[in-house]
Amino acid sequence: MNKFIELRNNYFEKEQDPSFPLFFLKKYQEENLVGTLNSETILNQFKEIMQLATKKEIKESEIVKGLAYLGQNDYLDRYIVNLIMDNHLLLTKEGFDKVVIELLSKEKTDESVVYALVDSCIECDRDVLTKETLENVLKYHIKQLDVFSIVIDYLYHFKVEGFEQAIYEWLKEDYPINIKIQLIDLLVELYSLENLNYENIENLLPFQANKKLFTDYMAILNKEQPIQHNGLTILQSMFYGDFENSGKGNNGGMAVFLKTLGNELSKSKEVSLVVTLTITNEWSHNQSLMNFYSDNHLFLRAPIYIDATNKDPFLKKEQFIKRAIDRFLIKLEIEPDIFHVRYLDNASRAVALLSKQLGKRLVFTLTPDPHRNMTNNDGTLKAFDANEYFQKLNKIKIGDELISESDQIVGIGDHTVGKELESYFPQLLKEDKKDALWMISEGIKAGGNPENTDEKLNSYKELKGINLKKEFFDRPIILNVGRLEQLKSQDELLKAWGNSSISDVYNLLLIGGDLENPSTDEMKMIHSFEEYLTEHPHLKDKFHHMGALSNEKIRMIEKKIMEHQENYPQIYLCSSKKEEFGIAILEALSQKFLVLGPERGGVKSYLENDINGFLIDTSNWQTISEETEIIIQRFTNNPIAFERIQDAGEKTVKDRFSMEEIAKEFLLFYLSLERGKVNEY
Repeated sequence: MNKFIELRNNYFEKEQDPSFPLFFLKKYQEENLVGTLNSETILNQFKEIMQLATKKEIKESEIVKGLAYLGQNDYLDRYIVNLIMDNHLLLTKEGFDKVVIELLSKEKTDESVVYALVDSCIECDRDVLTKETLENVLKYHIKQLDVFSIVIDYLYHFKVEGFEQAIYEWLKEDYPINIKIQLIDLLVELYSLENLNYENIENLLPFQANKKLFTDYMAILNKEQPIQHNGLTILQSMFYGDFENSGKGNNGGMAVFLKTLGNELSKSKEVSLVVTLTITNEWSHNQSLMNFYSDNHLFLRAPIYIDATNKDPFLKKEQFIKRAIDRFLIKLEIEPDIFHVRYLDNASRAVALLSKQLGKRLVFTLTPDPHRNMTNNDGTLKAFDANEYFQKLNKIKIGDELISESDQIVGIGDHTVGKELESYFPQLLKEDKKDALWMISEGIKAGGNPENTDEKLNSYKELKGINLKKEFFDRPIILNVGRLEQLKSQDELLKAWGNSSISDVYNLLLIGGDLENPSTDEMKMIHSFEEYLTEHPHLKDKFHHMGALSNEKIRMIEKKIMEHQENYPQIYLCSSKKEEFGIAILEALSQKFLVLGPERGGVKSYLENDINGFLIDTSNWQTISEETEIIIQRFTNNPIAFERIQDAGEKTVKDRFSMEEIAKEFLLFYLSLERGKVNEY
């Protein structure tokens, strides 16, 4: 029995504790796993704050006491800030305000404490900081960008004047471009757009390097580019990736899916506008704040400063992100009717809070992550280090909150996945949520081969520009496409291939990652490739790693590979530890690859062993190697057998996962939700 599922069922059946995180913490202690957290004190503080949050009656003195716990743990800070906001009517000048002023007047107050207190004051609408106190906070913390950004937000929210000259001086400093945009917003809010020193701002170095960004931003401020929408407007958030950087950094299949879905939905006469929203922290040359990818599909890049070095960058920024997105949409005069969030993180939570604040409909795509990874193979609870434990607890908490607040919930896949979701989220079976779950698969834009001479010529030119030697196609190929990170396990795939007889027959082609400006995770993975090939130099000509490519170029490569299939099947192998769905897998199936996918996750909802592909154990390189070798040996010199499976894979995509059909399901879903009749269909 899965112990975590058992705990979830026990909690939602009895609900003896007022919150699952509190219940889970107690059970964690009972299982003698608490020692792995190395901090009994922090754990007890968590429990104390959680218990306060669920009390029917609470005193201001209890909230003020909790302020002493700020600054020790980022996740604990978020619980304390939520406690303050949930009880803002109890706050007084003599109690909360006095302590806040005392803490912010001290030079040595930790920056995370400063951030939490200023954020709380904004959200609780308590203008307690004098100009002198704010000047001191800036003097003590001006090089700490999160603090600087939240103080700018305070000045904006409460319209604190007397900083005009300082703001222009700050604009000259070497701050990130998103903070400079925040400062310009502040100038406009305090002193009007007409009084803005346009020339000085235009000449700032970041805007000289990215004139398109500056032009777009000023056009938005001047309302020169009104967004026309007079009917149903859908906002889908996507905080991991960018339509233009697929496969780089944290850009994965979700960006491809949402781009294609948005384009398809926007064709409907019943949809006025689809907005896909992301946060952009690093701006490439002439990157725009907004792009239309079809007449009625707008991609927005919100210029919100995020500390990318933080392992959980959205955690403390939840309320800040909510306020910033609200202001951004107001500037653009966009009023979404439906907000759709897709992750268990604090940025998605921010969008959900905004939707409820605006009285709009909220849709949530639910996946059991990290729920699937809370136990060992034998079903017992896993032990985690402190930060990982609290990170997972935060995601679990957000998941339960989003289920409670959502007007409708989407599960990815078929009824099998739906049953799995119900096992991890038993509240879905309760009366108020039993009809809330809709199962809708993800999909791809199924495209055929180039039809005319010009298309074929363009494809040929594109392929010539890709650094892949012609001889590489002379042997059968194992292909893997995706962003470079530990969860995707490309390093394990390399070992599985190189340490076995597979490399005697197959070449290995990996596509993904930003090779020009790699992230820390990408650097680790690239370094592991280099180390392995240095130790095994005879494999260098049989292995090729390419940086991230557009979806169109990947399709061309896949077609080229399939043109060379003979006595061995061309294989697409997804080595991920688990995959929620797998857009890249669908792409490979549509091109008739023999697909091997992970048995953990949602791939099993459409991939069946020996029918249209194979599910394999991707726990480590040994299991990948052993199971792949067996499959290859079975199909060697037997094209009739492997082509039958490849044909079935292609048919699976055409019949079940074409974006045209998936978009119709989403459209019906959104329209029925907007009409308040979602469960009648």
